[in-house]
Amino acid sequence: MDVPVIHPYPMPGPDPAVENRVDWVADPERAALLILNMQGFFLRPYARGTSPLDALLANCSALLHTCRGLRVPVVHTVQPGTQAPGERGLLTDFWGKGLDDVLEDAAIVSELAPDVSGAVLSAWRYSAFFGSGLERQLRRLGRDQLVICGVYAHLGCVTTAVDAFSHNLEVFLAADAVADFSAREHRAALAWAASCCAAVKTTGQLTAELLRAAPAYGA
Repeated sequence: MDVPVIHPYPMPGPDPAVENRVDWVADPERAALLILNMQGFFLRPYARGTSPLDALLANCSALLHTCRGLRVPVVHTVQPGTQAPGERGLLTDFWGKGLDDVLEDAAIVSELAPDVSGAVLSAWRYSAFFGSGLERQLRRLGRDQLVICGVYAHLGCVTTAVDAFSHNLEVFLAADAVADFSAREHRAALAWAASCCAAVKTTGQLTAELLRAAPAYGA
């Protein structure tokens, strides 16, 4: 019941079929970056040296680098290893026992390793808000925008997006800094989010917006 091998597919670029209903603009004074579940266990089904994994890592890294340079708060979520049945709940019925505590499963990939300024929260269900204290963290930081990247697009990414929207946060889903089980599911997730709960934009669009609002970046 684990995630099967994911066959390579091209990382989506700008897609005219994905039409945003909102004109939100990412602002470094309001935004936080959320990096979902970029652990070895969840990335193992992808083949190294192929798309979408290489593009996913490169684009998540670009967002992370930009946000750190602009002092935009960064939050990672990780799924805890070796969860007890009561902790994992019905996820077991769909996906089996989940990851173990071994380093290669549990660790965030080196390209996106958190630094001392970042926060790492445990994700107990699809949505990063469930049982994690994420909303409290964002309110404490005075942030009302959330940029989402990571895996998997049609599971954790969109459920977190709709949960953030329900908490009155402006959500930005990074179209080419998420990945999924297939190109079909990836594009469907983007279209659904754009239709009801998020602004779907590419990494290039998001970094350009953040940098335009902070001209002193890199000075």
